[in-house]
Amino acid sequence: MLKIIKDNLRSQILILDKIDKNFQVKRIFFLIANNIIQRGDHAHKKCTQAFFSIKGSFSIKCDYVNGKKKIFYIKPGEKLRIIKPLTWVKVSLKKNNICGVLCDRHYEESDYIRDYEEFLKISRK
Repeated sequence: MLKIIKDNLRSQILILDKIDKNFQVKRIFFLIANNIIQRGDHAHKKCTQAFFSIKGSFSIKCDYVNGKKKIFYIKPGEKLRIIKPLTWVKVSLKKNNICGVLCDRHYEESDYIRDYEEFLKISRK
């Protein structure tokens, strides 16, 4: 769970608390948007990711191996959005948005599916 505590008008405290015991965090990274950007545009074979907002709201478009599609809107202070492996993800951020991502695996280039056609072939199996 992500909590935002507003001390006063000058500062906020972001607390990641009560993370699922089955989700072991091995990597953390942040997407910082200096302009309107789209990130992701790939899937992972094994890595599960948990997305949260540090600043601003953003969207995550997911294409699942079963053919379903869904868009999630992430706002500061909301619970983590867990994205399982074999989900094609596109993250859309506006200027000054900051997205945090927790991963249950270390970085492995071989875990990425960067070609959407390859993703579709895997999803048909």
